[in-house]
Amino acid sequence: MKITALRNKWIVMLMIAGLGLSVKAVAHDQIGTLGVEGNATDYYLVTCSSDAGGVTDYLEVQIYDATVEQGGGKMSAVILREPVASTASDPYRADEFQNHDKNPGPPAFVGGGDGVYKVMVHKLKDGPKNYLLSYHCKSSVGLHTGTSILILQDQ
Repeated sequence: MKITALRNKWIVMLMIAGLGLSVKAVAHDQIGTLGVEGNATDYYLVTCSSDAGGVTDYLEVQIYDATVEQGGGKMSAVILREPVASTASDPYRADEFQNHDKNPGPPAFVGGGDGVYKVMVHKLKDGPKNYLLSYHCKSSVGLHTGTSILILQDQ
């Protein structure tokens, strides 16, 4: 099961590169896959901390649907920092003919300062999905602050 997930993540990375996207290999991008089941959800904890960029003001998240085959419906990433939640969605999936855009959907933001933010990636229907999740802790003036991620659930 984990070998298949790892193989799928490499496939996603190759697909993203094949679509001509300029994907930076930075610590703020998480490649993921969601399984066939319609209720598949990946769950992360993103920890924001003060560093040379300053004190964290908010977490910004974007999602890119890198799935080329049909199925799985739309996908979204939800940020939760009690009591506030916000959702980022990619309105278009990639396809093998590159008829759809190559960009992530618009970002979502949740303010909450330094600390732990919950991020969940989910989809609407049965069918496998591939994605690239970008996450950035930022100061009130938009500078990057300390950012780390922990995977709690990989479905």
